[in-house]
Amino acid sequence: MKKKDVIFVAMKRKNMIKSDEERGYHGFLSKLRKKIETLFSVVDNLGLRFIRAVSRRGLAVKIILSLLAFNFYRLRSDGN
Repeated sequence: MKKKDVIFVAMKRKNMIKSDEERGYHGFLSKLRKKIETLFSVVDNLGLRFIRAVSRRGLAVKIILSLLAFNFYRLRSDGN
C-alpha cells in the first residue's frame, strides 16, 4: 500500500491508551468507525451488496444512483 500512500495504524485497546493525544485519536476513530458501520448496515439493508461494474465510470454511476435512491428513501420516510 505504499504506492497509494495508505498508512495502516492498529488501534490500541482502551486500557492501553496512555496519553491524551492517543485518547483523542481513539475517540475520533471510534466515532468514525461507528458511522461507517452504520452506513454499511443501511446500504446492506437496502439491498446494495454487490455492484457489477465493468469500468470505473460505471461503478461511480451505480454508487451515485444508489446514494440518490437512499436519499429519496430517507426523504420519504422522514416526511411521514
